Amino acid sequence: MPARFPEPVGAAGERFPLAARALRRTTPPRADIRAADAHPAIAMTRSAAPHNWALYLFLFLLPLQNLQTGYIPNLGGGLNFLNVMFAATLFGAVLSAGRLALDEPVNRWILAYAAYGLVSLLVGYRYVADASAHWTELKDQLVAIAVCFLVQMSVRDWVGARRVIAATLLPLPYIAWVAWSQHASVAQWHYSDDLRISGTFSLLGANEFAAFCVTIAVTMFALLLAARLSLRWRIALAAAIACMLFGVLFAYSRTAYISLIVGSLSVLLAWRGRWKLLLPALLAAALLPAVLPQSVVERFDTTTVDARDRDESIQLRFEYWQTAWELFKEHPLLGTGFHTFHHREVNPAGRDTHSLYMRTLSEGGLLGVIVLGGLLLALLRTALREIRRAVPGSWHYALALGLLGAWVSLVCSNLFGDRFTYYPMIACFWAYAALVVRARWLGPEGRPA
Repeated sequence: MPARFPEPVGAAGERFPLAARALRRTTPPRADIRAADAHPAIAMTRSAAPHNWALYLFLFLLPLQNLQTGYIPNLGGGLNFLNVMFAATLFGAVLSAGRLALDEPVNRWILAYAAYGLVSLLVGYRYVADASAHWTELKDQLVAIAVCFLVQMSVRDWVGARRVIAATLLPLPYIAWVAWSQHASVAQWHYSDDLRISGTFSLLGANEFAAFCVTIAVTMFALLLAARLSLRWRIALAAAIACMLFGVLFAYSRTAYISLIVGSLSVLLAWRGRWKLLLPALLAAALLPAVLPQSVVERFDTTTVDARDRDESIQLRFEYWQTAWELFKEHPLLGTGFHTFHHREVNPAGRDTHSLYMRTLSEGGLLGVIVLGGLLLALLRTALREIRRAVPGSWHYALALGLLGAWVSLVCSNLFGDRFTYYPMIACFWAYAALVVRARWLGPEGRPA
């Protein structure tokens, strides 16, 4: 016999009020029905939805730069870890008939950012003699941002979304172990620059490693705070946060300290249950200086912008920023081109700007500033939109909250360095952003995992 559709709630509710109430609880929202119509794969059962296992492996290995450089062979001719894994992940996404979320401004701005990068690359050839490595630098940067596309195309349901998160959590105990080994070899009571560790980021520095830790810690804090989770997920998230806090503390990055605090406060203030943690948050803020290691307190205390008391690191930043501003005034429209500021033909000091925004201003001009600003604002608007739309307590809501906190941390940390372009550091941010972009097309979440 043909299946009977339920009567409209308005008609049935008058005769069977209890049945009408049950129907309202079990009938999926209209947005989910439209999502299933627009994306037929969303209507698939959990067991039938394909999974891009190459993506999970890619996300697991991305922050383990020490393994990439020390144990995974580079065969030459472009056959290195990053290129091969990206190609395998893209093939898996296409094979599963994945597609991007519909009508998302973030996706359009990512494409604009990639196009701007290519234009800036060509501009840079005019100003520096040796730009042979620029294409590789740009390609690696675009691979990192393309993770947003790969995750959107690969995730078909909430099981896949949770597996993406799990893939980013699995390497964290190993990362914390490497960080502990490095810290134990140099630990001392008072601070010195010799104490700074870079964890598994063998080709980067302590600041980049700390920025990665901040992104993970803030996002997992939002999930732990705002989502209805099973005990195993709560334990996993708490362990992940602990691993990342250790990395932040002993990387001794002052920018990371500030961005972690600001990002976490943003999560608390945007969370709809924020008053529950007001007193504990104030108590933690009061007790924190007493429980931190003396070396960490000393490192934080050296931060000042007063010209009379600046240390050498901060003083040099102001000098580089002044050089970047002068270059912008000379080349206001397109700048000097991608990755040119550290070349001595452009900057006699031969150093980076130590600020993403000032580097974009000098290398990209007004075009670069507009594209970068548009992309960042699109991410912010997406996070705020999904926080308003999502049901409190859902993964959807908690991920959007985490994206907001991670965005605030990212914007803050890029004031004093580049925390946006290196793929081991930023790939997880784009994976979480992709989940937020994709979330409203995934249908009902089902029971907490």
